Amino acid sequence: MQTKTVTHWAAQMDSEQIFQLIDNLLPFEACLYHEVLPLSIKGSRLHLGMVDPEDSAALEYVRRILGYMRCSLVSEKISTEIHRSMLSAYLNYMHTGKKKASAAPHTPGSHVPAPPLPPLPNSSHASSVAVHSRNDLLPPPHSPSANGDRLSLPAPHSASMLPGPAVPVLQVSASHPHSPLEELATLPPKDLLQELLGRILEGGIGRLYFERQSQHGRILWSQDGVVQSVMDGLELSLFGGVMNELKLLAHLPLIPLQKPRQVEIERRYNKEDLLLRLRVMPGTDGERATLQVLRGAALKFYKQQQVEDLSRDALRLALQLQRKVDELRDRASKLPDRGLGKLDALPALNQLIRQVDEQLAQLKALDEHKE
Repeated sequence: MQTKTVTHWAAQMDSEQIFQLIDNLLPFEACLYHEVLPLSIKGSRLHLGMVDPEDSAALEYVRRILGYMRCSLVSEKISTEIHRSMLSAYLNYMHTGKKKASAAPHTPGSHVPAPPLPPLPNSSHASSVAVHSRNDLLPPPHSPSANGDRLSLPAPHSASMLPGPAVPVLQVSASHPHSPLEELATLPPKDLLQELLGRILEGGIGRLYFERQSQHGRILWSQDGVVQSVMDGLELSLFGGVMNELKLLAHLPLIPLQKPRQVEIERRYNKEDLLLRLRVMPGTDGERATLQVLRGAALKFYKQQQVEDLSRDALRLALQLQRKVDELRDRASKLPDRGLGKLDALPALNQLIRQVDEQLAQLKALDEHKE
């Protein structure tokens, strides 16, 4: 293993290649926990950014994965700020489906296409996953009816902080927790999925990979980035049934998807908060899927990133509202008094501003409470 100090990495990093390596080689949770970042893979060498190149636990973890891939390791020191900003950029990339996150600096012309990785589940589809944005979940805007109905807003919330809805408890019933996966191929699809869930929920970084091939299906279980077991040669009827059970869990349509979809499900399991991240994507021989568990520090980081994203969205919309109100005022001021009708939107706008002020006061109280 070689070690070197690297400066100004932020201007040199190839964010697309880093994101592909996180998708296929070193899971996001491992990068967060061990403070490492896969920078590039050249030939049989992985260039690994490390906040602490002397961290023996991190080195041992990565060596275990590279041993499976027959790769060697070159470690390179990076700052905590670069490590955190790149992981934040990765989460933005996951949310937007873009190949590059705007938060990751990139030197024009420095991009080199990511080299093909050694065979790993879903490696050919990792960069094609598109995540549905929040706008996909919003209903279409309501058009005022021709009879001139007045605009109305929901009743303002009370200033007191109302508790959010309880996170549903994930019920998992694994009757064969110690049996090898290959011995479970006789179970019905629903029971087989329960056994698989029981394994990835044991702890650490659990992932399931589902791949439909031309003649059969394949399911791979990895824990902490290391393959634990593979179910190969599954009958297509059984594999399709497990995929349908996955879709039911995530409230996805059972018909084959035409475009990649990602669903994130918050649950509690054994008194611990979890996030199940399911990606389903079309493939040459049928659908493929990845199920990943976020917990602990990784889940906290993910939620913090969500709050930051919402904060930016709220600020952008507030600036847009300000510009629209400025435009409305300017246009109204240029009309003669007789040509200026009553502005029906003003009462609703005033009500909206009052509600926003109330919500901002609640946010300020929360922010001060955390200091």
